[in-house]
Amino acid sequence: MGNNTWGADPDGTWPVTRSQALTRLDEFVATALAPFGAHEDAMLGAEWKLAHSVLASSMNLGLLHPGEVAEAAEVAFATGDAPINSVEGFIRQVIGWREYVWGVYWLWMADDYRNKNALGATRPVPPAFTGEAETEMVCVANVVRHLHDHGYTHHIERLMVLGNLALTSGVDPQAMTQWMWASFVDGAEWVMLPNVIGMALHADGGLMATKPYASGGAYINKMSDSCKGCRFNPKKRTGDDACPFTTLYWDFLARNEAAFKGNHRMGQQLAGMRRLSNLDEVRDRAAEVLVLLDSGRL
Repeated sequence: MGNNTWGADPDGTWPVTRSQALTRLDEFVATALAPFGAHEDAMLGAEWKLAHSVLASSMNLGLLHPGEVAEAAEVAFATGDAPINSVEGFIRQVIGWREYVWGVYWLWMADDYRNKNALGATRPVPPAFTGEAETEMVCVANVVRHLHDHGYTHHIERLMVLGNLALTSGVDPQAMTQWMWASFVDGAEWVMLPNVIGMALHADGGLMATKPYASGGAYINKMSDSCKGCRFNPKKRTGDDACPFTTLYWDFLARNEAAFKGNHRMGQQLAGMRRLSNLDEVRDRAAEVLVLLDSGRL
């Protein structure tokens, strides 16, 4: 697409007309809504959208109204074509989360929400995200490939791979917001600011989410097929083969213990961190991981 752009050339995947968007809506309801509920949080390297609707860009562009999207799912349930867990889960995504984020944006923008940085995060967006470096973290490589090829990853890949690593490594929230805004086909200011500043990076200090969405490699191992072919072990927190997500998770808690000590939802996690017999070793390994991550050698 040019010397200053990153990603595959457009291939007609994304609707640009009302007619195309309606066709995509019909396709989703007929083929993917039924399995959506059971698989909405799964991450597979070979599946860039799995059972997701990929209708966000159409709604953001005004090609589809959120109400008609929710109604189409409701009809599928009424006619017995989709189960309640899928229909409820999908409608909750559309009118529960999407509309909530819209409201949060307009409620808080006057309070300089876009510049929040409660945890004092200052690191750059990792080169492994931007395509400037390869990575041995298979989960990250899979998600970045999906983003490169389609301009899209689904919500769990955004939150628990990209957002999680940015959170635990301390990536600057404004830099992360700008990168995601520029990289995703469904990126819009009102979408990205609350989701990155509030949901993913906890930069608003808990206004939007009452606890940070941080996890170690165990979550990714449970929800994806990435760890099976990865050289990093999600169960290990120290050593050259320790999963960077696991190492950085414990270091993140230790770094921000003072900020989280009054949060009752973080009590169990902080207690677990304090019980680690090798926390100093974990933090030494985390310092090495951060250097490797920043330099594109992880």
